[in-house]
Amino acid sequence: MEKSKSLFMQGLKEGFPIGMGYLPLAFSLGVNAATDGFQFFTSIAMSLFSFTGVGQMDAMALMLENATYFSIFIALMVINLRNIVLSLSLTQRLEENVSLWKRLIIAMGNTDEIFALTIRREGKIPADYFIGVMTFPYLAWSVGAIVGNLATTLVPRDICIVMSMALYAMLVAAVVPAVKKSRPILFVALLSGVLSFIMQGVKPISDVLISLMGKSASSWILVAGSVFTAAVAACIWPVKDSEEEN
Repeated sequence: MEKSKSLFMQGLKEGFPIGMGYLPLAFSLGVNAATDGFQFFTSIAMSLFSFTGVGQMDAMALMLENATYFSIFIALMVINLRNIVLSLSLTQRLEENVSLWKRLIIAMGNTDEIFALTIRREGKIPADYFIGVMTFPYLAWSVGAIVGNLATTLVPRDICIVMSMALYAMLVAAVVPAVKKSRPILFVALLSGVLSFIMQGVKPISDVLISLMGKSASSWILVAGSVFTAAVAACIWPVKDSEEEN
């Protein structure tokens, strides 16, 4: 019990900066929801049950266009396909015998930034530690949305957009230490970035991909690039089983 509490508190402390980075983005989403005409409890419910910035923004846009529930579900699933890759990677690092309800909580909180922070931990990742990391970011996400919804007349939308840029700086700050320590991670980061630039930044290639996959092309590109670079890195730097190491 004491060990679980200690791991949770350690995670809570390390997740605090992520929560502070989430506040401005959640605040801006709350402002946008209120100015777009969403009822208070509707916008808050979206933040509570949709722990994803891009997904929530797209969901609001589709709801304003009177899209069907099924089309919203499909759109959000495609947008967040990368979370399948993140979760598959995380399952290889979690401690054994993690209960189902804890796995469900972890799946809910496995955002880009939280994944980037926790995956740097050496050895197996304790479930209590991960839940501790995600606790404050989730609370900040919810509280930020509530405050933003109530303060629509106080802060201009342009200021909210600028504030949300802190999220990208936070993600970079979470990844850089791992890149400095690990050659495979550096390789994956560079190769996936190059592939993403080629497929989305080179117009003839991006036009072909968009014509084939439509608006979801960027999500599929991200997933395909992540899987491909991870597979290449796994072939070059295979992880040995504990039995082989012994």
